[in-house]
Amino acid sequence: MKNSIKNLLRAGVFMLAAVFAFAFTKPIDTNQTVWGNDPDEGPVPVQMGSTQYECLSNPTAQCLFEDENLSIPIQGSNGIFRLK
Repeated sequence: MKNSIKNLLRAGVFMLAAVFAFAFTKPIDTNQTVWGNDPDEGPVPVQMGSTQYECLSNPTAQCLFEDENLSIPIQGSNGIFRLK
């Protein structure tokens, strides 16, 4: 009896964690206009996931932002922004 209650409790905690994981994340629209900081032109609007730009490998640099002021970084877009 004790083991079944523990298993149910573990399953409940796991389900709650899964619900929170989806509740507090925001999907990114791949057609959304995002901003990159070009060294020559400054803030540049590009389409997310397009071939207009590339993020060169650099885990400490931020490549894409949600706004023109470059104050809201897009999670998971690490690298150095470069127009193609």
